[in-house]
Amino acid sequence: MSYIVKLYYNSSDTHALNKSLTLVASDVACDLKAPVDAVRPVITIAATDAYDRVNYVYIAEFGRYYYANPVVKNNQIITFECKSDALMSFKSGICSSPAVIARNPWSYDKYIPDSKLPVESRTVKGVIKFTNNHFAGTNNSYILTTVGGGYNNYDKQEE
Repeated sequence: MSYIVKLYYNSSDTHALNKSLTLVASDVACDLKAPVDAVRPVITIAATDAYDRVNYVYIAEFGRYYYANPVVKNNQIITFECKSDALMSFKSGICSSPAVIARNPWSYDKYIPDSKLPVESRTVKGVIKFTNNHFAGTNNSYILTTVGGGYNNYDKQEE
């Protein structure tokens, strides 16, 4: 049985979701080796020099993109061993999936615990004595104020 495929040159990394594809040929008739495996098909097409750069294939019948490795080439036929690219084949489903990304080095949520995120915590304590006897009366009230952010007022006063 003959299938119609699109042949591409892929210049992207295998881990990239959005591939950078250059169309080499569209609507190319091919034959699939039986038994047909939708994940790892073996296809044969009529050879031309234009197909020398082909390393990526789309088979519309399966709705999948494939990495294509040419294993046999003679003057008339090229055979490609293909492997399904799940990222590109199921890209729309991946992009529409709700998710919480637990690890991301560029953008992260400080409120999600992450044991690999380096965090530094310091405590600065200081005592400042009042110069006059401000608290000599009765019924005194004391107010304690704390300020965060890592700035040490106590060290600055001693300079």
